[in-house]
Amino acid sequence: MSGDREFVAATGALASAPISAAVRIGDTIIVSGQLGIDESGALVPGGVGGQTRAILQAIKDILEGLGASMADVVQTRVFITDFATYADYNEAYREFFSEPFPTRATLGTSELALGAGIEIEAVAVRRTTDG
Repeated sequence: MSGDREFVAATGALASAPISAAVRIGDTIIVSGQLGIDESGALVPGGVGGQTRAILQAIKDILEGLGASMADVVQTRVFITDFATYADYNEAYREFFSEPFPTRATLGTSELALGAGIEIEAVAVRRTTDG
């Protein structure tokens, strides 16, 4: 694995925040926690299901910009404020991932930034052409 690093700047409403949207170190990509927000910083409609779809689309876009795909995701960490919405999140999650699924941790929290109901971060390892 190469020691080179590439930082992806946050965009939209988070452009001025002191974070990177992702960091690529060799073939490993670490994606910061994403929220289901639009360019203005407002939560997308559709509750946790809608937020999950927006988050996973943002993660997909970040990965594709770094030469990876959702199939390269090996781990996600999910923060959710209400486990009553777990089925909505899980349904949306299945729209972006198929077997073999990445490892996943789902943690409950009382509050998330911007009043979001869910936040997801991811780790991916780009596949090389020889394996």
